[in-house]
Amino acid sequence: MQIQKLILEASDLLLIRQFYEYVLEMPVSANKQSVKLSFGKTDLIFRENNHFENLVYHYAITIPSNKIHEAKEWLSLRVKLIWIEEYQSLIADFINWKAKSVYFLDAAGNIVELISRFDLKNDTDEPFNSTHLLSVSEIGLVFRKDEIEDRTKELIKSFSLPYFSKQLPLPTFKALGDDEGLFIIVPENRNWYSTNKPAGIFPLDVEFENGGNHYHVKF
Repeated sequence: MQIQKLILEASDLLLIRQFYEYVLEMPVSANKQSVKLSFGKTDLIFRENNHFENLVYHYAITIPSNKIHEAKEWLSLRVKLIWIEEYQSLIADFINWKAKSVYFLDAAGNIVELISRFDLKNDTDEPFNSTHLLSVSEIGLVFRKDEIEDRTKELIKSFSLPYFSKQLPLPTFKALGDDEGLFIIVPENRNWYSTNKPAGIFPLDVEFENGGNHYHVKF
């Protein structure tokens, strides 16, 4: 699965623009209604929304599979990284996923993850920089606790999405897709991993490709 376009919402677009343009040193295009970022294969768009308080999303960005330690150092000069209690480290080592991640908050409070996925074999010898933010490979989807099973089954049926082969589906955590792209499904009010921020149900649009077919779905 490849996430091609992801539309999230934010209450302060200026903060978003300044963070990604000046802190993460990314090319940004913006107008009064939106801010657009391009993570290699994915366009990430923030739209203005003043109807929700405490808008918080979780998404992950794939980086080259040999660059997690360089990415940690690069980020440490720009943001405060989130300490991972489970690993007593700034780097989470997901052995079953064959991946390592670092986490931080952007200017709007979104939980952003940079993840090296070793099975993608996308190593590079270049020093790490913002051009190595390759694609958005995870987006968190939040459903009511009593709906999570049915909504997950709907996604599987509608878009031919498999459960992620490296993650056993659990009542409060499910992953659909593959190393290229995943929907991370959690129930409302479950804290996002590595934080005390509860998952909320907020608007998002995603366009993705799976099995040669292109889809657009709104949540």
